[in-house]
Amino acid sequence: MTLQQVPFPLSKNLLVATSKMTVTIRFRGPIANHITDGQLAIDSADGLLVRKVLELVIKEEKYVAEVWKSPEDVDRDALILLNGVDIGITGGLESTLGDGDVLVVLPLVHGG
Repeated sequence: MTLQQVPFPLSKNLLVATSKMTVTIRFRGPIANHITDGQLAIDSADGLLVRKVLELVIKEEKYVAEVWKSPEDVDRDALILLNGVDIGITGGLESTLGDGDVLVVLPLVHGG
């Protein structure tokens, strides 16, 4: 599995993929300011789970790791959309991703 910032890729082979697919993860809010163009592309094998994508992003992106320590933290503190649909409807963190899928992470803002 590889993680790369768009449009300037990082080359990190973390998993040998038998069938390659690309998933895009787009960040909104303040986190987007710390990632080139606010999005990352992840190359991996078919059948990647939302949980694994978030684990990889937390591991590889320093600023994201400062905000969230686990996929459960992201799920609790942000609206996560898979192709425009809340992952709560698609299977949560265990939702399976396919080639060309887009995840959007929209941090929730609290206060008053």
